[in-house]
Amino acid sequence: MDSTSIVAYLLQGAGLALAAFGAWGPFQTFLVSETLIGGFRRSAPIAFAPLISDVPIVLLMLFVLKQLPPIAIGLLSLAGGVFVLYLALSLMRQWRANTSIEVDTPDNRSSIWASLRKGVIMNFLGPGPYLFWALVNGPILISALNRSVWYGLAFLLGFYGFFIGLLVILAAIFHQARRLDQRIVRGLLLVSIVILIIFGGLLIRSGLAG
Repeated sequence: MDSTSIVAYLLQGAGLALAAFGAWGPFQTFLVSETLIGGFRRSAPIAFAPLISDVPIVLLMLFVLKQLPPIAIGLLSLAGGVFVLYLALSLMRQWRANTSIEVDTPDNRSSIWASLRKGVIMNFLGPGPYLFWALVNGPILISALNRSVWYGLAFLLGFYGFFIGLLVILAAIFHQARRLDQRIVRGLLLVSIVILIIFGGLLIRSGLAG
């Protein structure tokens, strides 16, 4: 086992995490929305949703999904789009009601788990993780595991450690934005809702086209 190779796989994973984070999608938008509504304590756990949802995704992409017909991705895209629109409409109702969930309310723990659950479902239903693991991460992980299990673990640690860290930083930044004028915060929330609606529509269109 070569320590230089371990560092190389760590850095490769971190670089791909930056690329995945930069490819802004409904998951990041949902994280921002939850931060604006409920603050950092409510939204930060959402950053760990990929650790839960990606386990079956990675296994599926490495061993099964490549042998399934292309319609499988289309169905995932369609289901993901419907779920994203559902979340957008839920956020819209809160926006129209001009309500805000405070971070220290008694039911904060339940709202945290609800947000995490939505994040897991959104990531699992979105076609992005499947495509990313099939076309990019999957081949690299297989190559690393063929050399040593430690190389594979180093790649996974670099990817998820950096990706989750970036998501937590994103939540912290928009948590500070909540201190702005309430009209600005509501405006940011409305923008994120519109972006979610657009993403949902695009996912549904992609699913129907597939």
